[in-house]
Amino acid sequence: MNLKLRLERLCDNRSWVRLHFQDGTTLTGRVLRLGHDYVEMESYGDFDKPNARDYSKHLVPLNLVKMITIESSSFADAERQRLTYLAQVESAPQYPDLEK
Repeated sequence: MNLKLRLERLCDNRSWVRLHFQDGTTLTGRVLRLGHDYVEMESYGDFDKPNARDYSKHLVPLNLVKMITIESSSFADAERQRLTYLAQVESAPQYPDLEK
């Protein structure tokens, strides 16, 4: 199946994928949108840098993608990281307490 067609299907469900690039690096995240020549993903940090995990969005040109992984046990960990990040954002105070 064509890479772009597979990504379109995954985009409908906002599925987790791992993009593999020519230089051997990878990016794990949820597929948000697929454009004519790019894919938009959101990720919640790199697993090789556990102290620097944070939310980010990526626009990746399709011509840089070598292959994709669509099912992996590490995606469950990625989903847990996403939920932890969202819980931290929701529990953080929105405005500092003002003294009266």
